[in-house]
Amino acid sequence: MTRTEAGAGSPALPEQDVVARVRAVVAAALELEIDPATLALDEPLFEGGTGADSIASLEIVYGLEREFGIEVTDDELRVELFDSIGALCAYVIAKQR
Repeated sequence: MTRTEAGAGSPALPEQDVVARVRAVVAAALELEIDPATLALDEPLFEGGTGADSIASLEIVYGLEREFGIEVTDDELRVELFDSIGALCAYVIAKQR
């Protein structure tokens, strides 16, 4: 069940659940045929990491919005957001508070 399905009033997810779900979103958006759990938190999304490009970053944002019931505003779309999977996790955790 995604957070959207659970309802907007749902409590914040535990950090380990956020990490697992962010990894799954990234793996799906990048069409990686690996176990998402194998993606390291410090895995760079660009520059030789997972192979993300600008189109993939939009798919990741869309996936995060759907998975967690959050909205990523234009002002929040910064390069730093896509530094690593850990950066995405930190962003989602902050948005849930």
